[in-house]
Amino acid sequence: MRVVLEPLKEAGKHGVEVMFGDGHGGDWRTQRDTLCIIKEAAASSTLMTAFQQQCRLQGISGAVTCPFWDGFPLCNIHFSITPDVLHQLYQGIIKYLIMWCTSLMEEQELDERIKALPPCVGIRHFKKGWSELAQVSGGKRKDMARILLGCIIGRAPTKVITCFRALLDFIYLAQYPSHDDHTLQYLEDALDLYHTNKDVLVDLGIHDHLNIPKFHSMCFHIDCAKEGWRASNFRDELPQMTHWLERQEKVAMFETYL
Repeated sequence: MRVVLEPLKEAGKHGVEVMFGDGHGGDWRTQRDTLCIIKEAAASSTLMTAFQQQCRLQGISGAVTCPFWDGFPLCNIHFSITPDVLHQLYQGIIKYLIMWCTSLMEEQELDERIKALPPCVGIRHFKKGWSELAQVSGGKRKDMARILLGCIIGRAPTKVITCFRALLDFIYLAQYPSHDDHTLQYLEDALDLYHTNKDVLVDLGIHDHLNIPKFHSMCFHIDCAKEGWRASNFRDELPQMTHWLERQEKVAMFETYL
C-alpha cells in the first residue's frame, strides 16, 4: 500500500486538494493523531513489546510500526474508515459494555447470573456463561447484547444500568431501515441520556476515561442524517441526502484550502 500511494505524497506537498481533517472538537482520535502516538511510542521504546504496550495504552494495537499514510501532509486516515453496524456497534460499543460487566462483579458471579437466566424463544442461552468463549463473533455479540441488562439488574448501580440501556437503545434504533425526524430524535435522546450519566463509569473505576473513538463517532452520524433529511423535500430523499452530503464535504475542503 505504501508503494502504491507513494506518488501522492508529492501531490499533497504541492497544493493538490485532498481530503483531510477539519479538527472536530469532540473527536478524540482526530485531535490526537494515530501517527503521532506511534512515533512517540517508537521513540521511547527500545523493545517491540514495550512499543506495543505503549500503543495499547493509547488504544492502538501496536502491530504496525510504519503506517502507509506516513508522509502524506494532508491526509486524515480516520476519514477513510467507514462505520458499520458490526464493527462500530457490536464489535465496538457492545464489546466495551461486556468488558465493563467484569468490573461490576467477579467473572464467576457474572457466569452464574448468565446461566441462571431462564431460556426464552429467540434468545441464546449461554449454558457455561461468557468466560469460556474463545472467539466472539458478531453474531454472538448480538446474542450477548440481548441478555446484557438482565445480567446486571440488581447488581449494578442505577446510573450504570441507565448508561447501558441508553447505549443499547442507540444501537437498536440505529439499525432501523429508514429514519425520519422522530426516529433521529430517539437516537439523540438515547445519546443524551448516556452523556448525562456516563461520569459514573469513571467515578466507579469501571474505565479510566471515556475518550473512546467508537463512542465519540456516534454523535456525528446523527447530525449528518438529520441535517441531510431536513435539506431534502422528503420524497425520494436518499439521493438528495447523498448529494447534500457531497456538497458539504466540498465546501469544507474549499474552506480548509482557503
